[in-house]
Amino acid sequence: MAPSSNRQRVVAAAVAIALAAVGAAVVGPGAASASSAPLSATAVAATPTLVTTAASGKINRSSRAAVLAAYRDRVVVPTRVANTWNGSTSTCAAGSASTAYRDATLTTVNWARGMAGISAVPRLDATYSAHAQRAALIMQANGSLSHSPPSSWRCWSAAGAAGAGHSNLALGTAGAKAVLAYLVDPGAANVAAGHRRWLLYPRLAALGIGNTARASALYVAGTPLAAPPAGTPAYYGWPTAGYFPRAAEPNGLWSLSSSHGDSFGSATVRVVGPGGAAVRVTRYAPAVGYGDSALVWRLAARPSHTVRTDQSWRVTVSGIRTPSGRITSFSYTVTLVS
Repeated sequence: MAPSSNRQRVVAAAVAIALAAVGAAVVGPGAASASSAPLSATAVAATPTLVTTAASGKINRSSRAAVLAAYRDRVVVPTRVANTWNGSTSTCAAGSASTAYRDATLTTVNWARGMAGISAVPRLDATYSAHAQRAALIMQANGSLSHSPPSSWRCWSAAGAAGAGHSNLALGTAGAKAVLAYLVDPGAANVAAGHRRWLLYPRLAALGIGNTARASALYVAGTPLAAPPAGTPAYYGWPTAGYFPRAAEPNGLWSLSSSHGDSFGSATVRVVGPGGAAVRVTRYAPAVGYGDSALVWRLAARPSHTVRTDQSWRVTVSGIRTPSGRITSFSYTVTLVS
């Protein structure tokens, strides 16, 4: 569940993110479930060791080896860090997860940003994290999600309610696995890809992390940076241009964002698949209030997560209007690898 930045006015419907084995599903009112990619495509040691605390850095997407190594080290390994939350819903103790679990969460957030050519999260904010932790407690205690939890809910607190209104929320998963669910954004309620857009937002100034045994809150809708950091790409997609781990492909829900305020209101998208034929797409009306402006579409034929050979998709988005009124287009190629 993603917050809107329109003065933190919540417009998203309540949804739940549930973890099943190593896949995640988002289920909204009347929405079908969708499983995410498996996390086991790259073998790792049974005992996880983070490369660094909160590993970060932009990833060389022109190198197949670099992309797969980053996925192994910054995604697969972090998802295997044990969740040792020490709070309690019976006593409404917010508790905390371990530093390693927090770092694993941040590492996977920064992996996604690094894949998109976006700078790492500048800092963790202690107040944001405290509010996010209280928000996660509320969600787990009530087995439901809300950006505006009523005071009648179990374990309600003003800090938790504030955190809920500014956070991506997940139920049924936590930590790095919740980050992957946010990036997939499955379900009919999430066609704006709001969770993903918040995590990739170049102007994100600080992040707050809250995790319980089966709930996640990532405080993302705080005061943004005044401008995108130097070196931020004008356009960034998900999946990203260049080599991209097949296991992280978001079940056909693709997006392209503009870091400079371009409008996608009249934009169209054309995708050519591995066989050279155009792929039918469903274009969703652009939604504002979730980080940068973006165009989101769904591929009619979801790319396979089990094919072992490299496959490429050519994407062209036309009819983009820049802030000066100029009409432009942007093309890129996504090559899925495993």
